[in-house]
Amino acid sequence: MRKIIFSMVALSFVSAYEIKEINTFASPESVVANDDYIFVSNVGAKLEPLNKDNDGYINIISKKNDKLEVFAKDLNAPKGMKIIDDVLYVVDIDTIYGFDINTYKEVFKLVIKDAVFLNAIESLDANTLLVSDTGTYKIHKVDLNGGKYSDYLNIDKENGGPNGLLIDENYLYVVGYDPSEKDGGAILKINLSDKSIEKLSDNLEQFDGIVKVNQDILITSWGKELKGYIYKLSNNKLEKLNLRDLKGPADMFYDNSTKTLLVPEMANNSLLKIKLNSL
Repeated sequence: MRKIIFSMVALSFVSAYEIKEINTFASPESVVANDDYIFVSNVGAKLEPLNKDNDGYINIISKKNDKLEVFAKDLNAPKGMKIIDDVLYVVDIDTIYGFDINTYKEVFKLVIKDAVFLNAIESLDANTLLVSDTGTYKIHKVDLNGGKYSDYLNIDKENGGPNGLLIDENYLYVVGYDPSEKDGGAILKINLSDKSIEKLSDNLEQFDGIVKVNQDILITSWGKELKGYIYKLSNNKLEKLNLRDLKGPADMFYDNSTKTLLVPEMANNSLLKIKLNSL
């Protein structure tokens, strides 16, 4: 595969955050990392997340030497990702793929019937995924060993379609995105034992990604007119981080090994690496 040495542009210090921007992508939607690599899913040259146009792909970036190459290609609009036991799982409109990180080969494929907008992945355990479908307001439960799935939860439309997912202890956090973009989505906290739902904020926004950093929960929002931001959720209140306007901040990832927040800017074709010296 063709290898590229990408350039990182160091930006100014914004409040307590050191930011580096990488401009090498095509509508990047999701990012995950392990000890050795960073993976970035790209919807394609055009920001068309529902089109089956075969121009989507996944990049792999070496932490050792900053080399970037194509990890998987000929996808449609790959989005959320999760690494489990050296397999990178990724959702692509209506299909879940698994790729071996060492060989780059496809080792898993499951089509979700009637899916519209598969978006994010979280893991209940090493054999079970939860996958959000923003377009159908469903969260699916996927058995990796059996290659089967079932409906896990339906989200009320008033809360927006389920987008970002985060499991923390015995709770599933869901951030919503209104597919019509007329209203917005909510932030929900769901008890995994009984599936009871608590709404954590009255804000209805186009929420996308959610991660936990130490004891804080961070959430991306597209905002309006591509003036997005990142919230810190504390005591059911949202506080914006002091960053520049973000153009389509999507499914971010906190890399604990480097203490860096990795944020794909979908509408800016870039990946932000934000050092969180403090929150």
